[in-house]
Amino acid sequence: MKTIVYNGRVIAPGTAPETGYVAAADGIIEKVGTGAPPETPGAEIIDARGGWIAPGLVDIHTHGFGGHWGFFKASELLDMARALPARGVTAFVPTTVSLPHPAVLGAVKAVKSAMASQAENAPEAPAGARVLGVNIEGPYINPAKGGAHIPSAIRTAPAKEVEEILSEAGPALLMMTLAPEIAGGMELIDKLVAAGVLPVVGHSDATAEQTHEAARRGATHFTHLFNAVRAFHQREPGCAFAALADPAMTVELILDGKHVHIDAAKIAFALKSADRMALVTDSIHAAGMPDGEYDVWGFKVNVKDGVCAIPNGTMAGSVLTLDVAVKNAVELLGATPEEAFRMASQTPARIIGRAGALGSLEPGKAADIAVFDEAFNCAATIISGRIVYRA
Repeated sequence: MKTIVYNGRVIAPGTAPETGYVAAADGIIEKVGTGAPPETPGAEIIDARGGWIAPGLVDIHTHGFGGHWGFFKASELLDMARALPARGVTAFVPTTVSLPHPAVLGAVKAVKSAMASQAENAPEAPAGARVLGVNIEGPYINPAKGGAHIPSAIRTAPAKEVEEILSEAGPALLMMTLAPEIAGGMELIDKLVAAGVLPVVGHSDATAEQTHEAARRGATHFTHLFNAVRAFHQREPGCAFAALADPAMTVELILDGKHVHIDAAKIAFALKSADRMALVTDSIHAAGMPDGEYDVWGFKVNVKDGVCAIPNGTMAGSVLTLDVAVKNAVELLGATPEEAFRMASQTPARIIGRAGALGSLEPGKAADIAVFDEAFNCAATIISGRIVYRA
């Protein structure tokens, strides 16, 4: 099967966006070119109508979307996967929250089951965004920085629990957010690194030095920068600013204009650039749904004007979508469109070790393509060279 997307400004590595095309065959990108595409009889043709031809977006931190949770049941996770292409998302990492140990294992099993279902039922192209693996956020975090996580589920990391998680998950476990300063936190980092899992600093009251030590041990990524962590002080900058200062660390940002003041976001962007900062949503199941009251992890959350909050005012995830994050990066952050798309595709793919196969428009990579109009609204989404969404 051949697919050609043309007549749009192509977002490709190392070049300024120019009007051109992307040609794919059998689910793989064959050529990225400028101008008009070659005649290809029998090809599926998508006209970008002067908009953007971008890599499919990759969300490495999302709890749910479109009324669906991403870590309770495989069937619900697959529904979420089918809904996400409407926002240009072609791959994602379902993310848990702090849960009792059996529920953590259940979430891992649900993600593995969804991955297996995609591979079995559509080996050439999944029927929805690719489920890449699982991101375990908590429960081994600092209770003082738990945010909206269930307080009774937050705990230190018993060795038996960790071993059971690693055994159950295998290579499906891509990331785990932890607080390095809690008892056993540094040792947990060592275990994760040894197992090939990316340890992530977050929900933490770590000092700057503790954060640098965590990075030296292999915790080289930071969960939702500035949120639910130690505040900055000039004599003790804390973990967020240590992450910004540490060249080994990448960071992720919830760029909804609610979680992080735009001045703080601009500081992060200036220090990390599009190569070291990923846009994420941290979205709950209410993302893409109307305002109102929703049940989240056993308690009520009110969604209004783009903010999800529990009764005490604490934010509980977001209703941000990744296409809006890209738009905000351009309009609020001052990023170029190329930088904005990179922070939502190639950079997150590289953080989780998948940039060799997806995340950018290059020959030999998966033909995962998102077409946006000039205002960054998703017009079409292609996964493995197959159209899975049209506006």
